[in-house]
Amino acid sequence: MSTKMPKGEAGRSGSQGMTMDASEGVKASSMQAAILAFVVISLPLLIITFGMGYGVHYGWWGVTVSTHLKFGLVTAIMTMLAHTTTMFYFMGTGSAIKHEVRERDLSLSYLRRARAFKGSFFYALFFGMLLIMAAAMLGGGAHSDLLRPVQPAGQSMLSRVHELLAILSLGVNLIALVQTPIYIVRNNILLDEVMGDDAVRASDEVDEAPVEQAKE
Repeated sequence: MSTKMPKGEAGRSGSQGMTMDASEGVKASSMQAAILAFVVISLPLLIITFGMGYGVHYGWWGVTVSTHLKFGLVTAIMTMLAHTTTMFYFMGTGSAIKHEVRERDLSLSYLRRARAFKGSFFYALFFGMLLIMAAAMLGGGAHSDLLRPVQPAGQSMLSRVHELLAILSLGVNLIALVQTPIYIVRNNILLDEVMGDDAVRASDEVDEAPVEQAKE
């Protein structure tokens, strides 16, 4: 004797299966692995390149201008790759969360949580990219004989601006890179909650509101 599952339940079961598969696919994607690899590479490069700048200026460790410029270019490229890949990844998972909330009529608190923890993080990523681009471009000018009017003090104005941007870039980018794996973990936790069978629905919140008011 064969039993047929009701169409509604079959649809829900299939939808839940697809959402769970989607959750695992998003979390186990190669993009997430690439982000973490970029972070691991960019962190030491930032510190080494920053130290090289003072090595060139004060004649430490035998660092040449050419070596510092090459490391600076590679560091800028790797850091920007890390930040841009991270931003695209979070935008993609944010769209997936928004889709699930709409399709399954889930609580809007999931969207608020996603926006809250990504807000300040995205600012760090954005300004980190701007600062490292500016530091790299001005660094090329600061170490160029044609664009380096040496002052009586022995350091051009361009070099001073480059040094200031390098300090700001190091601080902001270190914060952004260290925060990246932390926010990936938080994002995975949120994805688990949204894609799970026990996700809070908007109708559940409406039903619970009168009960909470009665308790008060």
